[in-house]
Formats: sequence, C-alpha cells, structure tokens
Amino acid sequence: MSDRTHNLIFYCLAALFGIILIYWIDNARDEAMRILLYPHAWITEVLYSISLVYIGGMGYTSADGLFTIGRQCMGSKFVMALFGMNACMFAGYFKGLKKAAWFITSLIGAVFLGILVSIIRIIVSVPLVAHPKFALYHASIGIFLYFFALIASYGFLKKLVGGDSNEENI
Repeated sequence: MSDRTHNLIFYCLAALFGIILIYWIDNARDEAMRILLYPHAWITEVLYSISLVYIGGMGYTSADGLFTIGRQCMGSKFVMALFGMNACMFAGYFKGLKKAAWFITSLIGAVFLGILVSIIRIIVSVPLVAHPKFALYHASIGIFLYFFALIASYGFLKKLVGGDSNEENI
C-alpha cells in the first residue's frame, strides 16, 4: 500500500475513534463522570476554598447552588478536535509503528491539554458566576482558550517535527 493509502486509513481511524469517544463521554454513566470531572472540581475547591458536592446527572455543584461543573465543562469536543488535528496534520511525518505510536501520543497529549485548558476555563470563570452575563463570559473565555490551545499545539508540534522542511511529506 502507498503512503497515501496508509494516511487515508489513519485519518479514517482517527475520525472514527474521535466520534466513538465523544459518544461514550456524552453517554457515560454517573460513576465515570464523577471520576472524569474530579480534577476540575478538586482544583476549583483548592483555589477557591469552597466545597463541591457531586449530584448524579448534574455534576459537581457548589454548596450555594450558584454553579455546577458538569459533563459539558470537560471540553470533550475540544479534546477530540485537538486529537484529530494533531494526529492527522502530522501523520505524514511518521511511518509504520511510529505512526501508531503517534496516534496514541496524540490522544494522550490531547486529553492532558484538554483537561488543563478546561480547568483553566473553569477557574477563570468562577469569579464571574454571579454576573448577569456569565454565560457569555464563560463561552468567550472558552473560545479564546480553546482556539489559543489549538494554535499553540500546532505551532509547537510543527517546530518539533521539523516544520516547513518536511511539508512535502504530508
């Protein structure tokens, strides 16, 4: 098989894997959500000296009920967009087992960066929770952080793999 065919298969697998993971997260049971949201809740509790309680079907809720860190706060679609971008944009730089390792590395890196960015989004937004336009601010902060993370990730990886000198491989 040609490199082009290998890359096409790789792209299809990345897309399929991303769709399956988003579906799983969107339909995950409460026990899984409690674990997946824990890093977000823990850092929020530590930084703001507040207590959050997990409520099934909702997420971690503040004692005063002002805000909830729920399923949609995890940034799962951002994680899959980052994974897809990184895996597919740089697949041409790898062959054979290195390409499989790149697939796994892209996923692990996207999960790590996705958790970090969504935690930052939450901790920056918490002081604004009582504001009448909180939803607008929270969404704007998210858009800025997610877009910045995508650009920074792409730039970093492009520099790491050799950038423009390897462009003909893609």
